[in-house]
Amino acid sequence: MEVFYMNKYRTSLLASTSFAFIFWGIVGTIGPLAASGSIIGNLNHTGKLIFLLIGSLVVPAGNLSMGILADVIGRKKVFLITMSFYTIGIIVISLSYNVLPLLLGLILAEFGVGGEEPSSLSLVAENTDANKRPFWLTILTNMDNIGSALMAGLFFIVVNNLQDRIVLLIGSLLLILFIVLLRRVIPESQMWLKETGNADESQIEREKIDLKDDGESISQPRLISSFIFLGVIAVSQYLTFGLMAYVLAPIEFPNSSEDDLIIFVALLGSSVAGFIAAPLISRGRKNYTLLSFLFGTVTMVAIFIMVPYLTNMLIFLPLLFANMFMSEFAYASRSVLEPELYGTINRSTLIGLTRLWPMIAYPIFTFYTSTLNLSNFLLINVILWAMGLLASVYWFYFGIETKNANIDYKPVIDRY
Repeated sequence: MEVFYMNKYRTSLLASTSFAFIFWGIVGTIGPLAASGSIIGNLNHTGKLIFLLIGSLVVPAGNLSMGILADVIGRKKVFLITMSFYTIGIIVISLSYNVLPLLLGLILAEFGVGGEEPSSLSLVAENTDANKRPFWLTILTNMDNIGSALMAGLFFIVVNNLQDRIVLLIGSLLLILFIVLLRRVIPESQMWLKETGNADESQIEREKIDLKDDGESISQPRLISSFIFLGVIAVSQYLTFGLMAYVLAPIEFPNSSEDDLIIFVALLGSSVAGFIAAPLISRGRKNYTLLSFLFGTVTMVAIFIMVPYLTNMLIFLPLLFANMFMSEFAYASRSVLEPELYGTINRSTLIGLTRLWPMIAYPIFTFYTSTLNLSNFLLINVILWAMGLLASVYWFYFGIETKNANIDYKPVIDRY
C-alpha cells in the first residue's frame, strides 16, 4: 500500500512519534495504578484522588507551554526539553517507594509527555501527505493506548513489586534511547518553516520526506467555531474515557486485582479500536465523527441500563470493552481534526489550548463523581457522551469536511 511508502526521514518521524506515544501511555497509567494500590500500597480516598488527578493537573501545563513554544522555535526543538523532563521523571518514579517521590516523578514525566502532544500532532500533520494524514495520526496516537495497556498488563500479571520496577525502568530507558536516536534525523515541519519565512529550508525538508500530496484547497475553517466544536468533543471524549477507564475501578470497585483487570480491559478495547479506526476515518471526517459519538452514546446507555448486573465481571467487562472501543473512535476524530482545523502559524498553540478544556474539567468531574453511587456515576457519563453527540451533529450539518484537505492556511475569524 502507498500509505506504507517509507524512506529514512519518514521512518524516523513515524517511529519516534510512535515510541513517544507508547511512553506517554506508560506514564499516564502510573497514576491510576498507584491509586489502585499497585505501586506503593493502598491509599486513602484523598490519596487515590491525588494520583488520579495529577496527570490532568500537570499535562495541561506541558500542552500549553510547549505548544506555544513549538510555534515560536519549531516543532523539533521542543522535543529536547520534553525528553529531558520525562527521562528524569521515569527514573524518579522507578526508584520511589512512598508518596512524595512518586508524585515528583509523575509531575516531571507528565509535563514532558504532555508537552510533546501539540508538537507531535502538528509535525506529523504538516509532514505527511494529505491522503495519508488521518491514517498516521490515528495509528500513532493509538500507541498511547498500547503503552497504557502494556503497563496495566504488567502490573496485573507481575505481582512482584521489585520486578515491576526493574521492567519499568529498563523498558522505559530503552524506549527513550530509541526516541533520541530517531529524533536526531527527523525533519522539521516544512509548513512551519515556510510560514516563518524560511522557504529554502522548508523546501529542503520537503524533499527529505518526499511529500507528494499537498491536498485539495477547501473553504478555510472558522477559528471560533472550530475551537468551540473541538473543545466540546474533547471534554466529552476525554472525560468519559478517563472516568470509565481510570476512575471507575478504584472508586467503585475497591479491589486491587479487579481494579487492574478493569483498567487493562478498558485500555485493550481502546488499543484494538485504533487499528480499525485508521482506515475508516480516512474516508471522511463528518460521517465518521457523528457515528463514533452515536455508537459511543449507545454503549454508555447500555452500561447504565445494566447497573444491577455490573458486579458480574462477565457482564461488565465486555460492555466496558465496547464503550472504550468507541471512545478510541471518538479520540481519533479529535486527533485528526485538531491539526486539520487550525492554521499553521498557531496550530500547536491552539491544539494545546483545545486540550485545556477537558484537562480543566477532569479534576472537577473526578472529585464530584467520586462521591456518587455507581448508577449516578454512569448517568454522568451518559450525559457527557450525549454532549459530544450533539456537537458532532452540529458539525455534520454546519462544519467543513477536511478529507484530503490542504491544511497550510491562515486562521479565519468567524463573523456573525
